[in-house]
Amino acid sequence: MSSRSPTADPGVDLERIRKEQAKPRRARLRIMIAGDPNRPIRTISLPRRLPLVASIVVGTLALATVVLACGSWKLSDALSGVEHRMFAMMRAADNVALASTADASRGVPGAALPAGTLHPPAGPTGSFVVQLVNTGEELEVKLNLATGEVDPEGYRRLRHLMRCQRTTAETPIDPRLIDLLYRISQRTGQKILLVSGFRAPMYSLATLSYHTRGMAADIRIPGMTPLMVRDLAMSMGVRGIGYYPVSGFVHVDVRDQFTTWIDYGRDRADAEGAEHGPEHGEQVEREPDDEAP
Repeated sequence: MSSRSPTADPGVDLERIRKEQAKPRRARLRIMIAGDPNRPIRTISLPRRLPLVASIVVGTLALATVVLACGSWKLSDALSGVEHRMFAMMRAADNVALASTADASRGVPGAALPAGTLHPPAGPTGSFVVQLVNTGEELEVKLNLATGEVDPEGYRRLRHLMRCQRTTAETPIDPRLIDLLYRISQRTGQKILLVSGFRAPMYSLATLSYHTRGMAADIRIPGMTPLMVRDLAMSMGVRGIGYYPVSGFVHVDVRDQFTTWIDYGRDRADAEGAEHGPEHGEQVEREPDDEAP
């Protein structure tokens, strides 16, 4: 007798088929499009695992966003710490470098002034070049060495060059300021880079600002750091000196009483609309009889 395998029994196959049919089946996602009633409905079937894949992708993107945000926050803190340390080092270096020039300006015995000699022009007239930083305008100013006066046309052009950068208003320039800029140019052999000259009173918050009276200028010198310009101005006996190492310029004016200050703030230039002066300085030095401006 031949034995029959259980799998060959039709009854067993039928039972297996019934069990498979009885298993619950997940319906596939379908998108039905019925735009035209005269045409049959279109059906688009989507993979069953599409929601799972979409959830994984969205979760991954959310996690990546959180990680990047945390990294950016930590990087910002690190940069802030480095910036604070840099400013602290800058202050310490400036204090050491400026100590000797501060003593020299007061006539302390043994205090040496920065090196540099005045180079007088050969002829009866002298000249220097002023360039306006914001616009690039450049002007050669010629003055009579005997009287210190500038010819009328040159004075008119210089007055316009030193105009208020916000209103284009002009004011008379103190002859002592013109002479000071000339002497600085002669001392360095470079042109004067003018950051700010006259300021209209409504755009100056300082009390009795020397910028509003045509008695002050914020300058840079090509090839020189702000500290070098500051030291040079002190050696020349300039009475009003503001040192701005971060903004990158030096304020000079022709006030009567000696006043110097240091400001490590940013964007103190006239074009930025921020005020600057002794009241904004972190270190201010005045003569004993000097009154607050």
